[in-house]
Amino acid sequence: MKKYTNIVVYCGSHFGNDPAFPSFSGRLGEALGKGGFHMIYGGGTVGLMGLAADAAMAAGGRVTGIIPQVFIEKEQAHRGITKLIEVPDMITRKQKMIESGDAFIILPGGIGTLEELSDTFSHYRIYAAPKSRPPILIANIDGIYDPLKTLFQNWLDNGFIEKEDLSSIHFCSTLAEIMEVLG
Repeated sequence: MKKYTNIVVYCGSHFGNDPAFPSFSGRLGEALGKGGFHMIYGGGTVGLMGLAADAAMAAGGRVTGIIPQVFIEKEQAHRGITKLIEVPDMITRKQKMIESGDAFIILPGGIGTLEELSDTFSHYRIYAAPKSRPPILIANIDGIYDPLKTLFQNWLDNGFIEKEDLSSIHFCSTLAEIMEVLG
């Protein structure tokens, strides 16, 4: 099994209403830090993203944030991580994150997290052969992504994607499942 090093984490800039979301984010960050992984994320201090980054740093990990100017101006840039890369806009941020990852973890989040997942999934579906696509691990905490799983199945059933398109997608409900895929 391949050992992945550069793990991109997409997640919410809010904590959500379920205490399981921040709990899981903190445990994931800690596991990435202790596991010697390089966590790459959106570069903010807020919500689940800040929590995961803080936990990874506290566990001795290496964390790189990629943050667009708009969030620097809102004073949301995390200055306590290993490296902070400032970019002009969200498009550049997503491009750099996609280029940086060996594997991708989708934590609970909103429309921005969904956009990052969609762009990453679409990018590798277009530009990489199925066997060379990086894993996209969807942290389905308390079933938050059950509707997405249903949507993927509907796309498959209706001929808009192929079964091999979903070969890199892993719906995981535990930290152990995520860490097993990461090696």
